[in-house]
Amino acid sequence: MGAQRSAVHQAVADVRAKAKELRESFGAEGPARALEWAATKLETALISEADRIVYLPEAAKISGYCEGHLARLVRKGDIPDMRPKGSHGRIKVRVGDLPTKPGRKHTPPADVHDLASRLFKRGKEA
Repeated sequence: MGAQRSAVHQAVADVRAKAKELRESFGAEGPARALEWAATKLETALISEADRIVYLPEAAKISGYCEGHLARLVRKGDIPDMRPKGSHGRIKVRVGDLPTKPGRKHTPPADVHDLASRLFKRGKEA
C-alpha cells in the first residue's frame, strides 16, 4: 500500500504541475483552477478513516470493546496514545490502531478506490 500511496500522491503533484503549466504557459486560468480543485478534492479523499483520531467513547463503538478495556490497552502501550506528551486530558487514539472484538464484523479502513467512489458519488449530488 505504501508504494501505491506514493503513486497517488505523485499523481496529485503531477496534476498540480499541469495546472501551473496551463496558467503560466497558456494563460488558461479556468482550466488551471479546475485541476487544482480536483487535486485538492483527491488529497482530501486520501485522508483515510484509519488516520482519524477519536476519543474513547467513539473508539469503543468502532472496536466493540468497552472504554475501560481500551484505556488499559493505551496505558499498557498496546495502543498508541495520541495525546501530547505529559497530557492528562481525555485519551485519544487513531482508528487504525484499534483492535476489533472477535465475532464483531470487521470494517477495514477505506482504500483509495472506495474513497474515490464516494467522492464521485458526492460530486454527482452536488
